[in-house]
Amino acid sequence: MDRRLSLSIILFFICLSIFIGFVLVSEYRNMKSLKTEYPGIPEKAYNYRKASLNIWAVNLVLKFLFPLLLLITGLSNRIGIFARGSGRSLFWTGFIYVVIFSIIDLLIALPIDFYGGFILRHRYGFSNQSLFRWLEIVFKNFIINGLVFSLLIWFPYYLIFRSPNRWWLYLGLLAIPAIAFVTFISPMYVDPIFNRYTSIEDDELGREIKVLLKRAGVEGADIYRVDKSRDTKLMNAYMTGVFKSKRIVLWDTTMDKLDRDEVLSITAHEIGHYVRGHIWRGIVLGGLLSIALMYLVHRTSGLILKRSNGAFGFRKLYDIASIPLLILMLNLYMFLASPIINFGSRQMEREADAYEIGLTENKEAAISSLDKLYRESLSLPRPSTIFKIWYHSHPTPEERIDFFNSHGED
Repeated sequence: MDRRLSLSIILFFICLSIFIGFVLVSEYRNMKSLKTEYPGIPEKAYNYRKASLNIWAVNLVLKFLFPLLLLITGLSNRIGIFARGSGRSLFWTGFIYVVIFSIIDLLIALPIDFYGGFILRHRYGFSNQSLFRWLEIVFKNFIINGLVFSLLIWFPYYLIFRSPNRWWLYLGLLAIPAIAFVTFISPMYVDPIFNRYTSIEDDELGREIKVLLKRAGVEGADIYRVDKSRDTKLMNAYMTGVFKSKRIVLWDTTMDKLDRDEVLSITAHEIGHYVRGHIWRGIVLGGLLSIALMYLVHRTSGLILKRSNGAFGFRKLYDIASIPLLILMLNLYMFLASPIINFGSRQMEREADAYEIGLTENKEAAISSLDKLYRESLSLPRPSTIFKIWYHSHPTPEERIDFFNSHGED
């Protein structure tokens, strides 16, 4: 391996360690300030935040370390040789490789996912899941994601082989209709695999939501209650889909723990996302981001392969063993792009908040519903500035409540 490449890898992990250390120091200082500003916050919330930060740090390192180890140990190349066999087609080579890769990935991630997604959630009173139910969801996700990945992986590699200089552009352009397609079919066919959705359009609450939809000019959306209480004690609601697939989904925990005005307020926020075109904006911007990311992945992957001097066991990007390299580069650029992505997301959330109080004209319900949502999830009023910039897709609880207080109409 080229000396400059080796040094670049070492330097990257040093910078990543510094970033993690800086975030942790900033978060602990922020928590110290919050204890003075908000003396009523329970110690349990701070303990949960500290445990969550530890999981975040481990996952961030694994995101880069796992694909890198597959490359430098030659394991990815050995899996690729096995997958190719004696002249298997590109489709079957990709399918076999992804199945093996996905199993390894699952085994690596399972311990930390179990600790964060099962043990901690029970310890802090968030989860209703049995171990069997948790495993059911993990393996359903594994099967669905692995199946889609393994069935489709041949196509980008076909493009890389046929058009080594422009494959990134074709994949990026195809991302826009692909994201739109997933947005359309996921609510109708994927979500019901995990939970039971029950229509509440004819219930009293459903009729009141229809009034909000009519006032917003968004008629024809289905309204569902989903049985999330089998998994969690937390609350949520969302509006998803486009055209005939658009639907409002209320977690049953939300309906059970909030009063009527609070549920309508949260629903108005979700309607705001649809009315303001955030779903379509997300599709278009996601496609444009995909083009930029694919270009950067293309440029740096080629450079890394050249500098590797065959140390990974392959020299061409169209070799199926390059999957960890592409994932590594994609993870890197998604990490670097996170501040921009989350800045845009926070702007859309602010627009939805403004639409919410404009539609309901009830800032008290907006504030009380947010307060209950955040208290139930042991959320702190704000994170550190660096964590907010890098990871917060929503304005902080502190910012949102201040907004409602200063802009809401009685």
